[in-house]
Formats: sequence, C-alpha cells, structure tokens
Amino acid sequence: MKKLLFIAFIASLLFSKSQIMSQIPPAQNIFINLETKECDRDCLNTLLENGKIFSFLEVYKSHSQYDDIQSAYEKFSKVFNTQKQEEINIKIAMLVPQRTIRRYAISTVNAVLSYLIYRKYNFELKIYNSNNESFESITQELNKIKKDGYRFVIAPLTETGAKIVMQNAVGLTIYIPTVNASKVPNKTPNIVFGGISYKEQVDKLLTYANNRLVIFSDDSSIADELNQDVENSQKLVVYKKSLNSSRLNFKKMLKWNKKIDNSSIFMNLPLVKTSLLASQFRVYDRKPYNLLSTQINYNPMILTLTQYADRKSLLIANSIGETDAQIVNASGLLNSDIKYDWVNYATTLGIDLFYNRYFSPGTPRNFKEEINNGQVAYKTDIMSTQRYKIVPITDEGL
Repeated sequence: MKKLLFIAFIASLLFSKSQIMSQIPPAQNIFINLETKECDRDCLNTLLENGKIFSFLEVYKSHSQYDDIQSAYEKFSKVFNTQKQEEINIKIAMLVPQRTIRRYAISTVNAVLSYLIYRKYNFELKIYNSNNESFESITQELNKIKKDGYRFVIAPLTETGAKIVMQNAVGLTIYIPTVNASKVPNKTPNIVFGGISYKEQVDKLLTYANNRLVIFSDDSSIADELNQDVENSQKLVVYKKSLNSSRLNFKKMLKWNKKIDNSSIFMNLPLVKTSLLASQFRVYDRKPYNLLSTQINYNPMILTLTQYADRKSLLIANSIGETDAQIVNASGLLNSDIKYDWVNYATTLGIDLFYNRYFSPGTPRNFKEEINNGQVAYKTDIMSTQRYKIVPITDEGL
C-alpha cells in the first residue's frame, strides 16, 4: 500500500531539558511516497477512519473511479491542496516559552502550521523554545533567531516575556498573540499585540448588569484582573467570594445569602466551577438578576455542563470573530481550536497578518480585525447560551 509521509519537523518542541537546538532543517510541507502497493476502496476508507488525511489525498488521485468517496476527497482537498503554486518565500520563527505557556506551546504552533498548510505554499517554520521567560532565556533565543536569518516572529508570551522582547526586538517584526498592548509600556512599531482586552469585555458586560454586583472568583491572575475591573466600575459590589478550596460548602455560602437575589453575578471562574456554581443558585432558591462572564467561559461545553434552567440568564463576552471555514477545519485537523479558543484564534490572525503584509502583499485577509496603534482591534459581542447553542444578542438587549 502506498503510504504518504507528511514531514512537519518542529525542532525544539521535542522539549528536552537541553537548550541545544537540533540541526535537522526546519518545518516544510513535504509529501513523500514510501511504498508502491495498490490501495483499494477499503484501504482508502481505512485511511479516512484513521485520520490519515494527507495519505488519503495523495493516494486518491490515482483512484478517482471510487465515486462513493469523492465527496470526502473534495472536502479535504479544498483544505489541504498539495498542488504546487507560484513560489512565495515564507520563513517564520516562533519563540515559545514551553514551561510558561504549557498547553499553548503546542496548540499555537499547530495553529500557525495549519494556516501555512492551508495557504498551499512551501514554508519554513522553526521553533525556538526558551523554556521559561527569564531575561537570559528570552534574549538567547532572540539572538539565535537573528543569527539564523529569521525576520518575522510569532511569540506567545506572558506580559513578563513581552516586556523583555520589546527591549531586544531590533531587526525583527514580532507578533505577540497573548498580550494586550494596554499591559505593556513604551510600544514599538515593529511589534503587534493580539491579546484580547478583558477590561473591554467587563465594560460591555456591565451595560447588561443592574446596580447590585456580586463577584465569584478564584485565586488566578486572570480572576484578579477581572475582579479589579468590576470593582472599578461605578456600581455597588454587595458581595465577593473566592472559591479556592476543593471542598466548598455551598449551603453555607448560598442558602441564606439574600445579597445574591436580584444582583448581577460576575462569574470570574473557569468553566467547571462556573457550571457547578450556576447549578447551586437554583438548588438553594437564590434568584440572581443575571449571570455574567468574560471570554474564559466562551466554550460549547457550557451547554453540556449546565442545565438550561441554570444558565438561562447567563451572558458571555466574546471577542473571537468569524473567519474562513477552511481555516477552521484545517486548524481542527491539527487539534488547534480557533473557533472557541481565543489564544489560538489570535495566533492564526497573526500569521494571516504576516502573510497579507509581507509574504503575499495584496492578498485578501481571512480575518476582519484591523490593527490600531500596534494592537488588534477586536469587536466584543455578548453571547446568550440558548438550549443547544451559543448565539450573539443585539445591543438593544435580550
């Protein structure tokens, strides 16, 4: 059976403790036939079932008589068309502090990789793993990037790493998808920030709140930021509670707590805790005015983790926009969700921006967001969680 090997080497995502970079060439979309045995209809179906999309696309070319699986070929060939087109020199470096951003170390790389495959051109993508965001680690990898001849860099960093990069970015054009420009001083023209603004989301949610606010949060840095934004509003915070313990006494917290009744509840909590808490209001006969949450709970799992009656008044702020369905599908095949995960969405937006500005000027962008003063300008929508889907509501109200 013919097999197709898709080589996408990502050197430092081996994530060994060593700082030594592999000498194997950086990522390129290369397809190699390794065997010459025939692949019949059952073989093609097996490739599809096992998720071997690239093998299926290559092998199917010589088996077009199988009309019953033509639709599958047409679907995936639109996303990953392997036909060579005009040469475009795409050369991208990624600066990834793997230990700091954890799961996003892989998903952001996959987001960039899937977009480049979607664009159908040969490319080089090299990953520089700084492991952490110490000054020495960041500057060492930046020097390597410059030495290796890379000019364009995507760097999913925290505010700590972003500030270091800003001081050492001479000669590079950098996109930071994870930090909002409002969080760093002294911006430079060669750096674009793609982080969403939680403050803008809180401000938008406040327009749907009444004058009595309740805040539930945990001890995360995001929750601290959200709490401060809510407390800085002109509305009265009548109750605030941090849910840090794994053993929560909801009866003591809610049963006689009438401050919750007719109050707008800010759920500055991750998805599971938000879902659990939302169910407890009805258990203890508490009647909030509504439930409000930022991007941290924009996830379709909210529909399955909660009953509709418990989340009927839940409103969620969302800054993820619409983009080409083919890019969404391509990212999904590499397990990088850009429909609900804002970091992956912002990362893909960044590579699209590079492509439009530098690699293929004039090519229409796939993302609608503009860049204002070095920051991606997101539109914030307020979403309602209906019975089976999450949908935007109008600015006029529910």
